[in-house]
Amino acid sequence: MSEKFTKESLKNDQEDARWAYDKAREKFFYSMLELVFLKIKAILNEKGVKKVSEMDEKRNNNENFGVEFSQKTWTALAEAWNPTEADAMSKIAELYGLIPSDLDMSKFPSFDDDDIEKNLHDLDDLKC
Repeated sequence: MSEKFTKESLKNDQEDARWAYDKAREKFFYSMLELVFLKIKAILNEKGVKKVSEMDEKRNNNENFGVEFSQKTWTALAEAWNPTEADAMSKIAELYGLIPSDLDMSKFPSFDDDDIEKNLHDLDDLKC
């Protein structure tokens, strides 16, 4: 069954998807942060434990430093995730037979069209 798409329905669908994306991304980042912290904690040696403890104490005793540290943490997560997300989007888009011109990349300002294009693979390379 074929659905008729109007500009209004497309706009509403995009807004709904963007809202859901933002909520899911926030939840994902908290999960990713927890995973990263747990992984670091799992592999710390005594010297590493001491460094982390000293940094946590500094964060607890200096609110400005704590805020700055937190901002840098979220930035690091975003920087680590963005290229991975672009690669995953490219691979899934390819499964649908989509090419960059099928996507409105202005809806995702954190992506550069080059990120998507450089990650596109020849459909023959994807074996399902």
